[in-house]
Amino acid sequence: MRLTIFHKLFISLMLISMLMMVGMALLINNSFQNGFQSYLNQSEVEKVESMAEDISDYYSSDQGWRQLQQQPELWDRLLRNIGEYPRRPKDHSGPTSRKSRPDYNRLEARLNLLDKDENSIIGKRKNLRRLHANIQITKVAITKNEQTIGWLSIIQRENIKGHLAERFLRQQLDNFYWIAAWAALFSFIVAALLVRHLLKPLKSLHSAAKSLSNGNFNYHIDVRGKDELAELSLAFNLLTSTLKTQKLSREQWLADISHELRTPIAVLLSEIEAIEDGIRQPEPKYIRSLHDQVITLTRLVDDLYSLSQSDSGILIDTSHTVDITNIINNIANQNEVRLTDKHIAIQRLYDHSQPTLLKADAKSLAQLIGNLFENSYRYTDKNGQIQINLQQTNDHILLTIEDSAPAVPEDALPKLFDRLYRVDKSRSRANGGSGLGLSICENIVKMHNGKISAQHSELGGLKIAISLPIKDD
Repeated sequence: MRLTIFHKLFISLMLISMLMMVGMALLINNSFQNGFQSYLNQSEVEKVESMAEDISDYYSSDQGWRQLQQQPELWDRLLRNIGEYPRRPKDHSGPTSRKSRPDYNRLEARLNLLDKDENSIIGKRKNLRRLHANIQITKVAITKNEQTIGWLSIIQRENIKGHLAERFLRQQLDNFYWIAAWAALFSFIVAALLVRHLLKPLKSLHSAAKSLSNGNFNYHIDVRGKDELAELSLAFNLLTSTLKTQKLSREQWLADISHELRTPIAVLLSEIEAIEDGIRQPEPKYIRSLHDQVITLTRLVDDLYSLSQSDSGILIDTSHTVDITNIINNIANQNEVRLTDKHIAIQRLYDHSQPTLLKADAKSLAQLIGNLFENSYRYTDKNGQIQINLQQTNDHILLTIEDSAPAVPEDALPKLFDRLYRVDKSRSRANGGSGLGLSICENIVKMHNGKISAQHSELGGLKIAISLPIKDD
């Protein structure tokens, strides 16, 4: 039989309740027996103390306790004064029969009068001996003129005994058993309701998990409370929202990739069909157009491949010390000729002869800076400028690359690192951009535990700010 969490929690609560009730029953039984017998013993001692005050009047310094010995009715009167009504047996010399044993539960049968030397005057002599461990002997002093003239000795039990006391105990235990039965029934109902209430969030999580596995990303768990299950429900809702966002992003990504690939392929197909149909002759200008479209496709595929590698981080090795100043100088020198052809000036605001060292991957950093130069080259108007600044703090290196006009709209700044996002799609395609360069840059920076942001530049264009830790964390 498969035990669900409901059954396990319910059985656990019931077992705990039963163990607690059994333990309480044992403790209450023991406490009640000892307490009740102690109460009976104390009640008898108080009676004997009251009797001790009255019995001193029958003591004579000459004759001692002879008056009480010769007149048994005086002893009976003293017993009646404390609420005891003596019954004298017909024969004191014979053995005690079973029928007379219940008389032993009476106070008079266990009470002895002793002289000051503790010799028995009235009462059974066997009361002066402890017959077994359950017996205790209590003595109350009889005083006259502040002197002890005798003792009243009473034999008592430490644990509850006797027909009347045992019947009272059984009655109380029967009541306790009924109370325990009703308590068990109440515990049964409360445990069922409590477990059902506690497992309600788990049932909601189970339903949500099944809904999520069926592709429903709109399922939302109603969170109540602030306990661990509520936190788990909040985490599940966050997971659902994240998966939904990733699903929409993936669908948009696939749609954008398809669109980006379709455009150059459509141009290639139309050009080739025109040449095949004889509409156009295979002249150098048409062949050059075909070549440009192939270059565009190649660049897009290369960028997709670089993006997938930067996503996985398999080519990032930050265990080596790299001079980022040298990397910037090399890439700036490589791009200086074509930037000059476009009349774009490079302004270096750092000491390019001073090395700047950090733990990083040289190849990926070169790709990062190369992409930023390529982005500035493509989207900076002629007769513009590019500024490069490199600063070092105690634990970080700050790199900024900014260019002149045209500027980027304010609402477009947070989206520049989105894949395939372009501010002006037609102008970007004309400049040969794939819309993946800054996404690759963001991946590389994150793999180095750094930060990258896009801001407006005082030069009128775009400013890319990068912060890299000097040591690999």
